Amino acid sequence: MGQTKLWFLAVLLGLCTWLEPGKGSLPFHMNSVIQVVEVLESHHLDGHLNLTVTELARGLGCCDSEFYQLLLGEAPAVPPDLPFLSQEQRSFLMRLLKHKVQASSTEQGVVLLPDGTTVAVSPLVAGIEAGLKGRREMPLPPEALEPLLVTTEPLNQTHPGLPLTIDALYAVTIAKALGMTFLLAQANESQVPMGPNGCWDSVSEPQNFTLLGRPSDLTDAFVNGALDGVILGAHLAGQRVPVAPLSTLLREYYAGDGLAGDGQARSNFRRQNFVQLTEAGQLEEQVVRSLQLLRALPRMAPLLSGVGDEDLLATASRAVQEFTEAYLECPAIIPRCMWGARPYKGTPTQLKLPLSFVYIHHTSSPSQPCRTFPECAADMRAMQRFHQDDRGWDDIGYSFVVGSDGYMYQGRGWHWVGAHTRGYNSKGYGVSFIGNYMDTLPEAFALMLVRDNFLPCAVKGAKIQANYTVHGHRQMVHTACPGNILYREIQTWQGFK
Repeated sequence: MGQTKLWFLAVLLGLCTWLEPGKGSLPFHMNSVIQVVEVLESHHLDGHLNLTVTELARGLGCCDSEFYQLLLGEAPAVPPDLPFLSQEQRSFLMRLLKHKVQASSTEQGVVLLPDGTTVAVSPLVAGIEAGLKGRREMPLPPEALEPLLVTTEPLNQTHPGLPLTIDALYAVTIAKALGMTFLLAQANESQVPMGPNGCWDSVSEPQNFTLLGRPSDLTDAFVNGALDGVILGAHLAGQRVPVAPLSTLLREYYAGDGLAGDGQARSNFRRQNFVQLTEAGQLEEQVVRSLQLLRALPRMAPLLSGVGDEDLLATASRAVQEFTEAYLECPAIIPRCMWGARPYKGTPTQLKLPLSFVYIHHTSSPSQPCRTFPECAADMRAMQRFHQDDRGWDDIGYSFVVGSDGYMYQGRGWHWVGAHTRGYNSKGYGVSFIGNYMDTLPEAFALMLVRDNFLPCAVKGAKIQANYTVHGHRQMVHTACPGNILYREIQTWQGFK
């Protein structure tokens, strides 16, 4: 069953990509992937090729380095013969499975998700494969450690902080990529270690994904794919009964009610779920293990020669700290281009950071919470039209908006003065929850997103002062906003005055 699923995963990615982008290919969207899996399953194509995803995908260029071979198994020397794919389809399959950032800042090997975020395919495939194989903890070869640290004792007592095992699931998804990105960034100060996010040329028919800033190897899409790979891999590795069809797994996680019907076990909550899966210190440990294994590989020796374990520990510590602050402690924010924002009218005024205040609002209209990306994006466009066309403002008034889909949405953002709290727009950010909260509260996870993620993230990023003040909109002007029940809730928050 597991081998069949692995084969399906690789083949469906090929069948989803009929031609080169911009020449009639299917949309680079996970929905296309799920649809093709269903076709494969309905035609009983399993068993026609005795290939795993390692043999097929890595034979075509995905995760084919010696590092992955040690952890996931050998890949074929040449790509397998796939007669049901044309040369154009096969070429595009290679493009999809090979994550790459072009000089034009176009990111390849990524697909758009129903939740409005984007994932790189290669770390997702690697994580699912590691989970289906159940190969979690693997011995680290002695040559991966510095000679003085190798011991014949059952445990490495000379350096108890460095266990002799590597978790294949973390290594092939996030740990190796995170460690190498920061090692290279240390050698080249001009290199950005992480990010950025990007935008598709079309949300309905996505073909090209362009990054919004200076590129790194660890883009937001790669991070999303890696986190999803860990989550889905861990889910599959923990299955003690025959697992559901692959199409069901992908639909549940990316377009349905969550794994096994758990509404929180879906891509919208990948950051929170990754944190729950990953024990304190575990990621840093696996980054060190991955770098140690890389150091033992002949092709990596020139790059890592002279880099000792203490250096690896320091690199891993910095990498995990910055990664945690950027991707696990901060909320995921959907950029303006993804919700279809109009251009700003006129010239925006820059905020003088750090600010001292955060003003909490509810939208009132829309009066109902939005629970999907299409709903939230439509609400954002409607509010922007109202603010620009009816009120004559330059843009949507809020700095950030909170959906009930697990995400925040960029309004005017971190740097530009908003139009949310008359007389105080330049003094603080305006954060609004979509919906009317006179008689009810937003979803608990939406409240946590602002209280536990947005506010601490803004402090660490020097966007607001450490002694910031939270106010409800009604404290500053005559209004019922942010609603009676939400206002009562924020009175319990740190910083409320």
